[in-house]
Amino acid sequence: FHDRLAQTARNGSEHDHQEGFDAVLAQFGSLQWTDGELAVVLPRCNGDLIREGQVLQHCVGGYGTTHAKGVSIILFVRRYRRQERSYYTLNVNFSGPVPEEIQLHGYGNERHGDRKQYRHTIPKKVRAFVDRWEQDILLPWWQEQNRRRAGA
Repeated sequence: FHDRLAQTARNGSEHDHQEGFDAVLAQFGSLQWTDGELAVVLPRCNGDLIREGQVLQHCVGGYGTTHAKGVSIILFVRRYRRQERSYYTLNVNFSGPVPEEIQLHGYGNERHGDRKQYRHTIPKKVRAFVDRWEQDILLPWWQEQNRRRAGA
């Protein structure tokens, strides 16, 4: 099923949902961050998601509609010096009382090969980077958003 979904996602239009992508970038843009080695960046258009799914061989290319709604967004984890190259994909849901990490996946969802026979784990430095981003950037941002909503 996953492979069929990934194939279907490749057929989407590069500019589908552009207004939603622009709105997500405006709302969540301050969540982009780097520690000098890795970076968290937002996709700029549906084509970015499609390419990410093609390169990493997973289904994120089909998440354009969801991302554009701004409830469950996609972020890319990149090497700081090579931000144009796919590395890991992060999905965060904002519909609950606190943001929740839904997925963090690299190539082939860490299972690849003709019969998905090869398995690897997310590198410790990537997991640690995302954990630090969540603690130092995401949660303080979320708390500030809640303060603004309460004061409005």
